[in-house]
Parts: sequence; C-alpha cells; structure tokens
Amino acid sequence: MDILVFGHKNPDTDSICSSLSMTYLKNKLGYNATACALGEIRKEAQFALDYFKVDAPKIINGVEADDNVVIVDHNEYGQSADGLEKANLLEIIDHHKLGGIATSVPISVRIMTVGCTCTIIYNMYKENNVEIPYEIAGLLLSAILSDTLLFKSPTTTE
Repeated sequence: MDILVFGHKNPDTDSICSSLSMTYLKNKLGYNATACALGEIRKEAQFALDYFKVDAPKIINGVEADDNVVIVDHNEYGQSADGLEKANLLEIIDHHKLGGIATSVPISVRIMTVGCTCTIIYNMYKENNVEIPYEIAGLLLSAILSDTLLFKSPTTTE
C-alpha cells in the first residue's frame, strides 16, 4: 500500500520532521510511504535537513480520492491538503486540539499533550522496537527544540 505522509500547510520544523520521521517508521514497518510537504520548506527546517543530510519531502498541493494518507502535526481540514476529505485517511498523529476531521471508517488517532508531534513519533519508534538512525534522531530533536522554544514554551512537557 502506498501512503502519503504530510503535515500542515505552511509547514514548520515539526511538520517537516514529523512527516520524514513517520515516513521512515512506516517504511521500516513494511509500508511504502512517501514524505510530503504542503508548501515550501522554511529556513529553520531546511537547516536541520541540510545538517543531517536528509532530502526534503516532496511538495504537493492536494490529494486525490484514491490516495492513502497519514497526517501529522495537524487534524483540521483547513490546515491540510486540498482533497483530504475525499482521500483514504489512515492515521492522525498530533499534539494540538481536535479540529473536526470526520471519517466514514475507524482510523488510528494518536493525540497527546506534549510539546511536539515528534515526541509522539519517538514513542512510536520505541513501541515498535525500530532503531532510530542518527539522521532521524537529529530531525526529531530539531523539531522538539523548535516547537518547545528550547524547552521554554508553556507547552513543554516532561
């Protein structure tokens, strides 16, 4: 099964790093996942990609009705890819409030009160006993540092 993994429009570091790290995990678990971005990569995220020598995700504008998708770092139609309501949404991984996405079939949803979506994805690596390579660990940490404002944000958790 081919899966597109992407974060929200106007992607920040967590959105980009979440899509890449979740794609790597899905591929290690036997899926054929592709990391995507819903807009140009911001300078901070590009710095992390360059530093850890990771290719940027493929930029897309929308999805089609037959696309299988996993969304990270958001859970609202308005923040997501055009056409999401018609695509086959398989999974949501997020750390924000619920935003009103509805599906016609049950899906996997993981929403936690943590400072960054990459924290949730880190836990998913551990739960699945998948070793985190240096580059992915670097991206996870980059996003966590960014989204928690160097652990000074009120959203920072233990």
